[in-house]
Amino acid sequence: MLPPRQFVFGLMPLLLFGCVSHAPRPEVLRLDTASRFSVAPATGPSSTAPWWQQALEQDLAERTASMLAANPSVRLAAQDVAIQQARLDGSEADRGWEVVGSAQGKLQTRDGDGSGSAQAGIDASLPLDLFDRLQQGRDAVSFELARSRAKLEQTRLQQVQAFVLAHIDAAEAQQLQQLLSQQIETAQTLLRLTEFRFSQGLVSSVDVLQQREQLASLRLQPVEVRLSARQAMTHLASLQGRLPEQVEEAPQGLPGLAENFSVATPAELIQRRPDLVEKRAALLASDRRYAAALNAHLPDASLSAGALLRLVSGDASEVLNAAIDASISLFDSGALQASSAEHRAELERAGIDYLSSWLDAVRETDDLLQGLQINSERLRLSERRTRVASNLFDATRRRYERGITDYLPVLAALRSLQQQQRDHLGLRVQRLRLIVRLHTAMGLPEGRLLPGQAEDRT
Repeated sequence: MLPPRQFVFGLMPLLLFGCVSHAPRPEVLRLDTASRFSVAPATGPSSTAPWWQQALEQDLAERTASMLAANPSVRLAAQDVAIQQARLDGSEADRGWEVVGSAQGKLQTRDGDGSGSAQAGIDASLPLDLFDRLQQGRDAVSFELARSRAKLEQTRLQQVQAFVLAHIDAAEAQQLQQLLSQQIETAQTLLRLTEFRFSQGLVSSVDVLQQREQLASLRLQPVEVRLSARQAMTHLASLQGRLPEQVEEAPQGLPGLAENFSVATPAELIQRRPDLVEKRAALLASDRRYAAALNAHLPDASLSAGALLRLVSGDASEVLNAAIDASISLFDSGALQASSAEHRAELERAGIDYLSSWLDAVRETDDLLQGLQINSERLRLSERRTRVASNLFDATRRRYERGITDYLPVLAALRSLQQQQRDHLGLRVQRLRLIVRLHTAMGLPEGRLLPGQAEDRT
């Protein structure tokens, strides 16, 4: 039979390692990087500048840069980065030396006899981190910092998209007001001519009422357009951190946008889209937390040292000490096991979220590419129809000038041309919105997203 001391030391490895069992680590996430979009995007030369510095006209690009400097959402996201940076600094400090100084003085008097003593000491400790638990915790915080940086870039992308779209909305409203004014003028002329023809007995009262109803319908639309214009300008002011009353002058023309994009395949979205980089950083942070939870079952150790100087009634003495402290949880009613299971579930969830987000990003980009292709076809047909409507108007006007017909066919052709111009404007605006959203969906240039990102050890 083994002596008690040998029995205890022989049983210790079983207590430490033999009774701890864990589920296998989740499988490594695999993405289909060989996939392609259903519509090939028109790609241009690569650049290190974000899309709005390349695709926008200079004046609007400068206004966009000013907006980003004052935007409240961007500033809040920047502060979140600062908070995570401070947490990373604190995590780094947890792995270093901790030095504590102390001092004490005492004076005693008994029956007229007095004695005094004083002491001062320094204690230092250093966690040994035998199983990289502190390192893994530090890495988790580092990836949280990377996550907050990606969120900051995603916020910038979203605010730029909102700013440019609001600019497009305001410009569309201005042009639509001009077209509506022309349509109302045409409808008024057509109504006067119809009323005159009615007085001559050439048309019925129904024709007059129809023209009045169309005119009344047109007169309602400028009110809605003015509201849309005002809301767009208010949105522009809000994005710039201003009050609604501080709105700038409304843009008069639609902006020009470059249509060369930076992404050719779905795999490129992984490194370029900030929201995907954010999900990936969250996955890596979960992986480090799970590893730290597994290592919590293993022993923990620290190195400590101290120096003490005593002075009692003029006699000085020095005390030096050094020690290694080790500890391990032998029984905790399953708390560590439950913590490991929780972090493993969080890791699996982060992996599923990352994959789902990538699939959503691919679908979004593909839908926008298809929408842009359909818009191109519709624009070509609309341009052809506009030319036909313009030719019809010119032909009816020439017939009127030659005295072949009265002015009614001219007004009818003009009304058809003006409506087609409105429809064509709508398609042009739709294209601009698709381009802005597509640039946003393709993210930012590689190598620009996360400066200082923690090393990926997966």
